[in-house]
Amino acid sequence: MRALPLFRFNSRAKSTSWGIALCTMFIVASFSVVGGLRTSMDKLSDNFESDLYLVTWDGFAGPESLSSLINQSALGAYTFAVVEPPDMSVTVFAVSDPNHVLPEVLTVDGNNVRVGSSLSLTGNISLRAIGEVDAVVVGKYSSSIFPSNWILGNQSLVYSLADRPGEEYNFAIAKSLSPEELRTLEWRGFHVQRFVGIIQFLDSGVNEIQADATWVLVPSSVFVALLAYSYIGSEISDRRHEIGILKTIGAGQRKVLSYILSGAVLTCGWGAALGLALGIVLSYGLATAASSLFTSVFLIHMQENLLVMSYLITLAAGFVGALVPALRMAMTRPVNDLKEASQ
Repeated sequence: MRALPLFRFNSRAKSTSWGIALCTMFIVASFSVVGGLRTSMDKLSDNFESDLYLVTWDGFAGPESLSSLINQSALGAYTFAVVEPPDMSVTVFAVSDPNHVLPEVLTVDGNNVRVGSSLSLTGNISLRAIGEVDAVVVGKYSSSIFPSNWILGNQSLVYSLADRPGEEYNFAIAKSLSPEELRTLEWRGFHVQRFVGIIQFLDSGVNEIQADATWVLVPSSVFVALLAYSYIGSEISDRRHEIGILKTIGAGQRKVLSYILSGAVLTCGWGAALGLALGIVLSYGLATAASSLFTSVFLIHMQENLLVMSYLITLAAGFVGALVPALRMAMTRPVNDLKEASQ
């Protein structure tokens, strides 16, 4: 028996496909962003765990305190200050990195400062601690090492605020310390911590986001199923007479069921494919926006298996949603279908 065109790609099918596409786009974008967070955090943790250590000490000290590690360390100084206006407490820091220990440049010239991405400071500002300094905000920065609510300046600015002589530091960032060097530093009274420990709380947050991301599937799948249910129900109601004729000329329940469900699968498949494309575009759009706003690279990680899973979940949800009206229609008697359609 030749299949009849019971279901056409009409305006109802198009609107249903677009609704399914939006749901699939939401699933793909959510998985991509969460996957990007996980990839970024894993890369960050691996780099810090293998390379960088934070070495701190009480008060200020000269670089000779780390004379044995000076070739593998970046030295830094920080102090606390208040910005006037708008009377905001911040931490002002500077880093000297002649040995290129750090993966990014953290230096500023003259009276200029850069503010973290979470600060709204612009133009001329006054910093007041033990000393007082006028500075000019020249831009924002985003650092994987330092929080984004700090002010980045040069060393003379930090020393002026702290009323300290130059060439003194209160922390260092050391690279690739051996177990013997770690023990020596701790024995001399330094506090040493791997950077991976500093970002551990971020890793736990990403884990929670990753676990919660699976819940995105629940409302999206339910909405897809409802769209498929509504679409197939409406199509069956409009074409009940044709289906009754098919049954009369010998189409069994299985054949009728396959006709109805094939229409649902085609509509959901088209919508899911469109949703995958929109989700990929949205994901890279979010990545570009984040990089532009925070002057850092936000990774987007789209695994092929997640894309396939998003597509299959959408198809499965649409199939389940269409199954109820399809089964109901397949089990009705042809006489009832023809009688109902003629009324």
